[in-house]
Amino acid sequence: MTRLEEQLDLLARARTLLPHSRAPYSAHVKLRYADGRESDMLLGGVFRRGAGITILDWRTAPLAEVFFAWAEGEEYEVDLGDRKLEGVVLQRNLVRFEQGELMELSWSGGTLAKIRGEWRPQAPAQLPRLLPRPHGQRARPASPVDVELDAAQRAVVELPPRETVLILGEAGCGKTTVAVHRLRALHRAGSERFRAACIVPNEGLRRLTESLLHRLGLDDVETWTWNTFASKQARRVFPDLRRRESEDTPPLLSRLKRHEAIRGALDAIARRPPPPPDDETRYRAKLAGREDLHALFGDRPLMEEVALRGGLPLTAAAESVEHTRVQFTQSTEREYAHVDEERLATVDGRAIDEGTPMGDAETVDVEDYAVLFELERLRAQRARVAPTSPSKYHCLLIDEAQEFSPLELSLLGRCVSRGGTLIVAGDAAQQVDPAANFRGWDVTMRELGAAEHSRAVLEVGYRCPREVTEFARALRSEGGKAAFPLARFHDDCHLAAWLVEALRDLDAEDPTAAAAVICRTPQAAAQLARLAQMVVPANLALEGAFTFGPGAQVTCVPEVKGLEFDHVVVPDAAAGQYADTAEARRSLYVAATRASSQLVLAAAGTPSPLLR
Repeated sequence: MTRLEEQLDLLARARTLLPHSRAPYSAHVKLRYADGRESDMLLGGVFRRGAGITILDWRTAPLAEVFFAWAEGEEYEVDLGDRKLEGVVLQRNLVRFEQGELMELSWSGGTLAKIRGEWRPQAPAQLPRLLPRPHGQRARPASPVDVELDAAQRAVVELPPRETVLILGEAGCGKTTVAVHRLRALHRAGSERFRAACIVPNEGLRRLTESLLHRLGLDDVETWTWNTFASKQARRVFPDLRRRESEDTPPLLSRLKRHEAIRGALDAIARRPPPPPDDETRYRAKLAGREDLHALFGDRPLMEEVALRGGLPLTAAAESVEHTRVQFTQSTEREYAHVDEERLATVDGRAIDEGTPMGDAETVDVEDYAVLFELERLRAQRARVAPTSPSKYHCLLIDEAQEFSPLELSLLGRCVSRGGTLIVAGDAAQQVDPAANFRGWDVTMRELGAAEHSRAVLEVGYRCPREVTEFARALRSEGGKAAFPLARFHDDCHLAAWLVEALRDLDAEDPTAAAAVICRTPQAAAQLARLAQMVVPANLALEGAFTFGPGAQVTCVPEVKGLEFDHVVVPDAAAGQYADTAEARRSLYVAATRASSQLVLAAAGTPSPLLR
């Protein structure tokens, strides 16, 4: 029986298991086991068994590893936990359906397509490869700061010591590099007690910045993500805050809490008497506390007013009231603290409320920290006393500043000591967090208390190949389409099969290359990472968990701000992920401009309308 005849027979049997499916499977693998038996596995979207075949969910089934990790003729071995399967891969096929009819069968040795009712051989599809870099280009500086600055970059570094500077420029022009060199110059010119900190929006960039500072001999400079920095400041000043932070703050509520419109509600709350302080210690706030959060975010009419002013749905107010109610409800552990501890222990070791509607009991939101500082400042202003001061620094470096909200910027500005200075870097085209409510650089600097400052625009890019730079610039043009080659696939399974093979080939041909698969969402990244890890030592890099250096990182757009990789694959450049919106344009811009050697765009289904 020929390969095509076998496939038609398999399809007939698959139809008995999934009679209403127009595309019952995407791929097929024929196996011979060690005992000589043979088996056909079809990779689809559900699990079914019968008619002498098995249909597996290619996204989750352990046996799907055989299809992704081994080629025809290769010996396989799969550990299923309770047993091992081994044998030989006899066939490995991809299939394509149109209107419920099988139209294409492809394998490593050829392709057959049904054209006008007849099956004919076809040239195989030319899919992109991750091209190994020329040997002369594989050496790289030990660090991005080990470069010679150009004249424009040196001019920023050499500004007068007390001059606050805003460093702007498109991706790859060296903003972060210049910023840390400027910080080193100020550090050298300062006293022995010079205190400095770098604040960034995500953990990946924090780790990179920390490594750059170490390379420059600045190990005493603090590096923080905004969330950890704000938490430290708030817990020092507001002792009644709960230790645990919410893990389930609704995104819409996060936008409401960070919006500029919240200031009107804060003015209203500031007129009310403050809650009695729990701690009279010096540096502890006496004019604001945790109970104010209940009064503010639990007040539905007030939150509806904020939502209307901020152009947010009124459901944000309802979410605020309900979320606040849960946060100010006593946790089950505390409610039953009098009960024997062993009787409160759960089977999985988690907190009793975790994973339930009461999971956020006795928590605080990271967005609350800046709100409390602003409320305390407003009450101090009304009382004509000095507000409680956050930690002070001689120099504060704020990178990717377009991702900070107005109240967050205001708090950071208060952290600069008298006579101190700011180094601010950013790119409005890379603004991807809608909750930041970015309103331009003049507003950003005013919020920081630095309306008077020097502005440096770096115009020479050093990271991306010319074609990537041109593509990225076209993306910045509102309403226009950007031209770039796109690898199109029939479905996600076909795309995943190509991707893991491309990563395997790159790992074999250029093992020192750093590659990144940048998805739009963490969920998509987690799924692709699981598949890639079957074939190559890929790392799922979420919450900053990057392994900088050679290898493949599978991550998502918010994680890669400020980072760069030799090869970048955007595997979901489809309409469902990148619609024609300003936010999607900026996200695709960020993903594309991480590439220093090669960018590959791929999509299953309808391509993004941003692409031409």
